[in-house]
Amino acid sequence: MKKRHKSKAAQLAAERDVELYVRLEFDDQVIVEEHLLRNAIERSINTLFGEIGSQSIHVEIVSYKYGTALIRTKAKMVNQVRCALAFYGMHEKRECAFRIDTISKENNEEEEEEEEDEDEERSLTMQMD
Repeated sequence: MKKRHKSKAAQLAAERDVELYVRLEFDDQVIVEEHLLRNAIERSINTLFGEIGSQSIHVEIVSYKYGTALIRTKAKMVNQVRCALAFYGMHEKRECAFRIDTISKENNEEEEEEEEDEDEERSLTMQMD
């Protein structure tokens, strides 16, 4: 079986940073302190991937405001981080849930360019009366 090589563009896309908004919610606590959120993120990744596997997943808290953190990770690690946060349901013997929202400025720009390209293709293939 031949090994497929990634293109330079695919390699660069995997190495770019992706930012996510993350919020940790408990039933009895509306706003969670930053240190508790940081601890829960680290524990969720350690729980799912173990001590060895979690060392390759880097997550950085960029900012924290009103219980919501802006975290940054590499694009190739986004799925692992999202899975770890989604599966994490107990923190310090209390039920919890992560709410995750993706920031996609670059994706929006790419989608707009694709839509423009599709419009151009449609205009080229339309029949004239």
